[in-house]
Amino acid sequence: MKKVSLIFLFSMAVAGFANAQATRTWVSGVGDDVNPCSRTAPCKTFAGAISKTASPGIINCLDPGGFGAVTITKSITIDCTGTLGSALSSGVQGVIINAPTTANVVLRALDINGAGVTLGTNGVNVVQAGNVSIYNCKIANYSGSGILMSNSSNNISLFVSETQILNIGNAGILVLNSGASADKIVLTDTTIQNSGNVGIDVSGASGSAILNRTVITKCANAAFQVENGTSSALLESTVLSNSGTGIVAGLGASTPTIRVTHCSITGNTVNGISGSGTTACFGTNVVAGNGGVNACSAPNTAQQ
Repeated sequence: MKKVSLIFLFSMAVAGFANAQATRTWVSGVGDDVNPCSRTAPCKTFAGAISKTASPGIINCLDPGGFGAVTITKSITIDCTGTLGSALSSGVQGVIINAPTTANVVLRALDINGAGVTLGTNGVNVVQAGNVSIYNCKIANYSGSGILMSNSSNNISLFVSETQILNIGNAGILVLNSGASADKIVLTDTTIQNSGNVGIDVSGASGSAILNRTVITKCANAAFQVENGTSSALLESTVLSNSGTGIVAGLGASTPTIRVTHCSITGNTVNGISGSGTTACFGTNVVAGNGGVNACSAPNTAQQ
């Protein structure tokens, strides 16, 4: 009888904990993390709300506020559509995603900013997840990368839409996957501006990138770069300008292929296109007004 009572009490405790996590929670500029994060009693920070949000669940911003850096460890959506939801992370990373390999993480309408006496290190660091989607966000003022994909154990799909990545010390997006991982990134209607190194760097052991209607400009070394021969990229209706080099296809003896169509590569001071790999041009591209090389390595290719 005593054993049955203990089991019953344990079950009730587990159920109570489960019930404490809501499918939708709220944060507010005037909230408090001791609250249950409900609509009428919101939390103050993303970190406070995430422990009270079930997976998969949604954290919404009730009104304008700075809601702090957060580490995401499960399938979750953070959505601040309709108001100003910001995460200031001076000296640290803004959003760390270290979730199960099956997790789906969505960030929507966030201002992720590393401004301060000491800049934040990385805006979004994707360590592990299944799919990461970033919509209508602003990522700015980080000494490292705007978005860093640092995973080494699984394949992650990153989708970025209508997002601005500005004033970054290293790379706007750095795909630094290693080991067995082969990340895939897709960008559309996105701007990367003023990076101290590269706009987008696919530098890992393998991976792929697709860019559509994207602008990458004012990057010190290169606007877009694929380092290794096992990686590839497709660029469509994209502008790569006013950087060191517009496109770098391969470093050293690596031979990746970058396919380019309806793109403008202009105003780059070192080269329009360079690298040991192949830049295959399809359709109508503008590769002109650059220092050095202004030609695709496989121009006017019907099929590649």
